[in-house]
Amino acid sequence: MTVDMIINNQPPAYRIRPVALPLSCLNIMEAGVGEPLIVVPATISELGNWVDLIQFMAQWFHVYFFELPGHGLSTPFEQKFSTRLVAQTVEQLADHLQIQNFNLMGFSFGGILAMRTFNLLQHRIDRLILNAPCLTNRAVMLSRTQKLAMRSFGTLLGRRAVQEGLYRAMRHPRRRTAFMDIFQRVGKVENRQHVEQKLAKIEISTLDVLGQQIMETMKFESPHPAVKYNTPCYFTMSVNDPLLDYEITLNELQSNFSNVHLTKLFYPFHQPPKPFTFDELNHDFGESVRRFVLNDTLFSEPRPHKDMGKTKFTGVYDSAD
Repeated sequence: MTVDMIINNQPPAYRIRPVALPLSCLNIMEAGVGEPLIVVPATISELGNWVDLIQFMAQWFHVYFFELPGHGLSTPFEQKFSTRLVAQTVEQLADHLQIQNFNLMGFSFGGILAMRTFNLLQHRIDRLILNAPCLTNRAVMLSRTQKLAMRSFGTLLGRRAVQEGLYRAMRHPRRRTAFMDIFQRVGKVENRQHVEQKLAKIEISTLDVLGQQIMETMKFESPHPAVKYNTPCYFTMSVNDPLLDYEITLNELQSNFSNVHLTKLFYPFHQPPKPFTFDELNHDFGESVRRFVLNDTLFSEPRPHKDMGKTKFTGVYDSAD
């Protein structure tokens, strides 16, 4: 089946299985048929939170999504976690699946993972899909003092004694609430209740990885190429994103890629309060994704519709130079 698949009313079936690789035994979800699409995870990504998005993209691709090493059922790296190791893991996964060329997708922290992977494997990546990606620490909407505080917190999370103490504290509701109060003053937290639920069952291995993720996010920069990449890039993000600056992110992307297809949103959040359903994804993004994967004529005007009390426009714009 090719990428011109018609949008479905029923979500494609999926399966979950372990894949043993040299760096990690990954817990992966796969769905669909056609060109391969590897979706890299965000900060704390459990498979259950990604089902609808994976099924949505499986209308055009054979999709593979994995839990980050050290998260969920994916085993942690023997070495200290780093985004470069994740990029190498993606390479190992593609080789294991006997995939030479593939498409790559990342959301939020997955933007860092996607760029690390692209820099390593650009010759094998046909399309890049980025949803509200973190592409530079300059886009993180925290003050210099807040960024330094977050980096210090990330460093502390690398210490075993701190991990064990925090692990025990997260099992007590009052201590967990006190921790969230402090964390919210230092950084920015969307959907606090959801984060607290995750922290209540977080494992020590995940705390270790989380510390490394925080430190990399606060200092990440990707080198700009001498000549912009011509790999087609589909970019969607809200101009009202409260965590990442839209203009800085878009400028960073356009400094790297000459063929950017833009879907501009007006949501008041970085991550939706609850994951979009399969039907919502089809309604809001189905046509623009279909046009991107087909390299079809770009929209000349956006299509308005109401969502969550906010006007949202979806469309694809050629922002190539």
